[in-house]
Amino acid sequence: MITRDEIREISEIYSPEGCALTFYYQPATPSDKSHRHEAIFVKDMVREALAQAELQGKNPCARQDVDRILNMADQLQGNGRKAKAIFACAHRGIWKEYDLPPLLKKTQLTVNSRFHLKPLVPVLDSLPRVLIALIDRTKARIFELADEKLTEKQDFFNDLPRKGKSDGFAGYDAGHAERHELNDAMVHFKTVADYLQSYCQRTHCDKVAIGCRDESWSEIRPNLHTYTLDHLVGQFRIDPKSASPQEVKEKVDLLLAEEDGRRKLDLLSQVIGEAGRDGRGALGLRRVLRSLEMGEVQTLLIEDKFAAPGVQCTNCNHIDINMSHTCSGCGQPTIGVEDIADPLLARAMAAGIELQYLPANGDLDRVGRIAALLRFRADQNTSMKQAS
Repeated sequence: MITRDEIREISEIYSPEGCALTFYYQPATPSDKSHRHEAIFVKDMVREALAQAELQGKNPCARQDVDRILNMADQLQGNGRKAKAIFACAHRGIWKEYDLPPLLKKTQLTVNSRFHLKPLVPVLDSLPRVLIALIDRTKARIFELADEKLTEKQDFFNDLPRKGKSDGFAGYDAGHAERHELNDAMVHFKTVADYLQSYCQRTHCDKVAIGCRDESWSEIRPNLHTYTLDHLVGQFRIDPKSASPQEVKEKVDLLLAEEDGRRKLDLLSQVIGEAGRDGRGALGLRRVLRSLEMGEVQTLLIEDKFAAPGVQCTNCNHIDINMSHTCSGCGQPTIGVEDIADPLLARAMAAGIELQYLPANGDLDRVGRIAALLRFRADQNTSMKQAS
C-alpha cells in the first residue's frame, strides 16, 4: 500500500522531457479463468498510449517503460484481486510499483511531465482502519478491518449459569436466576467495552462498528466508553455467533459507505454555507487555489470528474489557471499542465491537508467541482483588515 509520504515524494518528480509514465491497473471480473481478455485489453491500451507518446515526441524516453508494462500484462492475472499503480521514468531511473485495494475507477496509462495522482484520491479516502465487535450476552468476537482485509483478533465467552429444575417457591428462584444472569451479562458487556477502548487507543483505529441483535443494543451501548462512542460509525444487525467473516465485511462496508456519504454531504453543506456568509468556505478552482497559496485550507473537497488545464511555475511551483508563460508570483517561466488536479493534490498532500473525494454531486458541480473548508480567512485577520 502506498503512503502519503511516498505520494508526496512522487509528486515532486518533474520530467521536462515528458517521460513520467503512470500506469493504473484495476482488476476486472474475468470472462474466463485465464484472464486472457484482461491481458489483451491492457496490451491494447498500452500500445495506444505508446502511439500517442510517439505523436507527442516522447517515444525515446517512454518506450522502455511502456515495453516493460507490456511484458507484465500476461503476469497480472487479476493481480490477486488487487489494483496496481506504477510510476516510472527510465530517463531518471525511476520504477515504483504498488499494490492497492481495488478501488480505482479504471485501468489507464499516461505519459507526461508529472505523474498522474488524481486516481489515488479515492483510494486514500476509502481505507479507514475499523474495529468491529460482534456482541451478545454470551459471546463477543472482535475483528479489525484494514486495507480491505478482515482479521479476527479476539473471542470473549460468558458462561451464564443454567437454571435449575425448579423455579422454587412462588417462582422466587426463577427471578433470582434471571437477575443473576442479567448481572453476568452486564459484566460481560463491560469487559468487552473495556477491551474496545484499550484496543482503540493503543492502535489508533479510525472507526468502530458494533454488530448485534437489535434487542441487545440497548444493553450494550450504555457500557461503551466515551472514547469508543466518539469513533462509533453505527450498529448493524447480525447474529454474533453464526456470522461468517464475509457477512461481517459486507455489513461493515455498507455501514461505512452510508456513514461516508452522510458525512461528505454534511461537510459540503457546511462549506457552501460558510462561503455564503463569507466565512470558512471556498468554492471553485480560482478561490481554492488562492486559499491553498495562503495556507488557509483545512479540508479539500474534489469531485471525481474534476479536471482543468493550467500552468505551474518551474521556480516557485505556483499553480495558475491563467495560461501565462511567466509566473505571476516570481516572473519565472511556467509549464503547461494538462490537468491541474495533479499538482494541486500534490500541494495539498505536502501540506497535510485532508482530502475528501466526492462522486458526482449537483451542488458541487455548480461551483466548479472543487471546494475547501478553511482553517481561517487571511483577509479577515485584524492586520489584513487594517491594511485594506
